[in-house]
Amino acid sequence: MSADVLIAPLKVLIATLGTGDLPAGATAGLTGASTRLGSAADESMTTVAASTAGWRGKGGDAAVAAATSLADADTALGSSGTEVAQVIATAASHVKTANTELNRLVESFVSAVAAAGSVTTPAGLAVLIPVALDHIGRGVAVVARAQSELESDTAALERHRASSDTTGRTTTTGTAGGTGTQVILPDGTVVQAPNERAATAVRAALSVRGTPYVWGGTTTDGFDCSGFTQWAYRQAGLELPRLAQDQDLAGDAVAQSDLMPGDLAVWSGHVAMYIGNDQFVETGGDPVGITPLRTTNADQTFEGFYRPR
Repeated sequence: MSADVLIAPLKVLIATLGTGDLPAGATAGLTGASTRLGSAADESMTTVAASTAGWRGKGGDAAVAAATSLADADTALGSSGTEVAQVIATAASHVKTANTELNRLVESFVSAVAAAGSVTTPAGLAVLIPVALDHIGRGVAVVARAQSELESDTAALERHRASSDTTGRTTTTGTAGGTGTQVILPDGTVVQAPNERAATAVRAALSVRGTPYVWGGTTTDGFDCSGFTQWAYRQAGLELPRLAQDQDLAGDAVAQSDLMPGDLAVWSGHVAMYIGNDQFVETGGDPVGITPLRTTNADQTFEGFYRPR
């Protein structure tokens, strides 16, 4: 038996892990998506401007809504492509770092073998067994760390996939006409959300009616106002800021006359989700429930209505 046998498990780890070297141009398509889709978004907005200027009525409104949704989708997907490329590069760097450390461990063991002199006898090999076990243990720790890092990278890619899935379904036609995605409210009314992401958030919010109010709560065991809206949109692949007064930062301002399901009403210390039919779903002292549309909330300052993007 040679000394190579003692360190063979470490070499297996290296072969299994890979080098972390990406092929040339591996992410070029992703990084270029932002420019190409940005141009497509600009063309869609040109359509919006032309339709707004010269096409009146429901047909014109529908064309504007469809083109705007398409522009939003192109912009979101372009940005997502760049970010996905960055995640891939980060994951590759994690593998490469681990690969380098494992190879250094092999080199360290080879040096230990050389320093030990003759290792052709059982007694000589026995001296190296503790050294080999130490190096293999350190190698396993390196791989475990890399695995944890890659799990985080995979989670980041999954979030982008969820965002892409919902963005790609933003313009379906409902039975009531117009564009959007249907949501059926608890009273049986069918309303139109601006996109699938908003519809998913509304459905999630309505699914947990009755959940108790818990100050600081962010789970289905209990929500506070912003924890509730953050959770609902998280089910749709969008991460909102934690604080109520900051959730407007993740959206575009909309007029009350243009409210659609999934829009947020934000005060200086409270947030509620609009679901259509002049109604909110919210929590704030009371369990999650449906309440009438309003712009007042105790003595807090109303900051406006916002559509998460």
